Order: sequence, then C-alpha cells, then structure tokens
Amino acid sequence: MAVRRVYLDTEFLPADPTNRGLVSIGLTDDRGRSYYAVNRDMDAAAVLAIPWMVNNVVRFLPSHRERDGEGWVADLDWGHSDMKSLGTIRDDVTRYFADTDASETRLYAYYGGQDIGRLHMLWDNNWAVMPGYIPQWFTELQALIVDAGNPQVPEQPSGAHHALADAEHNQRIHEHLLALARERSA
Repeated sequence: MAVRRVYLDTEFLPADPTNRGLVSIGLTDDRGRSYYAVNRDMDAAAVLAIPWMVNNVVRFLPSHRERDGEGWVADLDWGHSDMKSLGTIRDDVTRYFADTDASETRLYAYYGGQDIGRLHMLWDNNWAVMPGYIPQWFTELQALIVDAGNPQVPEQPSGAHHALADAEHNQRIHEHLLALARERSA
C-alpha cells in the first residue's frame, strides 16, 4: 500500500476563522511536490493592522516592502503569481491532493488544528462538498515529538511564518522522527 505524506502549514488571522482570515497556505509531500498560494481575498487591512503579522508574516508575502524604524512597511503585490483568489486556491489544492497514485494520503502539521481547519474552510467545512481525497484528519507532529520522548528536532534555519517554508520544515521534523524510530528498532 503506497502512502503519500503531505505536510501542511497556513498563515492566518487568529481572530478570523473565515476564509478572509486565511493569509497563505503551503503544502509539500514526500514525493517532492509543493504548493504555495497567498489568498488574494484575505482581509488585508486586518493583516496589515497587526504589527506581529506585518513583521513575521507579511514580510514573506509578495510585496513591495521596505523597513522603517518600527518594522516593515508593505504594499502587497496583488499581481504576483502567488496571489490567488480563494476559488483558484481551492481548485489548485483539489488538484494537488487528487494528483497521486498513492492508495492513501496522510496529512501532517505542527500545532496544526488551525491549519486543517483553514484547509477544510476552503469548502466551508462541509465534508459533503469537500472532495473525498482531501484528508479529514491529520497527524500532529508535536504529539509525535512527545511520544518519541521529546528528542531535539531540527531547527528551522529561516523562513518561519512563510507557509511553504514551514510545511517543508514540518517534513524535516517528521523525517527526523522517523529516522530516530528506525535507529531505535535496529
């Protein structure tokens, strides 16, 4: 049975659980396929009004930006190819999950409750509408870390709060944990 492992991360407005609160989504898998998009339909005014978002998330979004004395000043680049409408993101993510010869897809995320919620929100959290090959559950990487005895895991070298960089880092953490498990069983 071939299993495809997909790693997910999203950036979002914590106080807005709607699709306007989704800022970006990153997916990567164990076969080297990745997907990244920035939600053109996000509540940009709310994102830009939160200094933490500007300094930690917006700095990775397609934008014309410069640093002032207090942080980043950003003018989002709405024409950039990573900026996509919610409908396009939903269609792209559908194709991303559908395009596999694996018999099962497993989803992994780090502190991922919000991430899977944001993924499912692309279909208004309606599993009757969401394609069946979109995972309905995920494996929490933090739980795997705890179950493994809290080993030291790789640190993210850069890009924290860039959805795709975070998804790729989630994959590195999982691969590290799998290697530790193989060592223990050898």
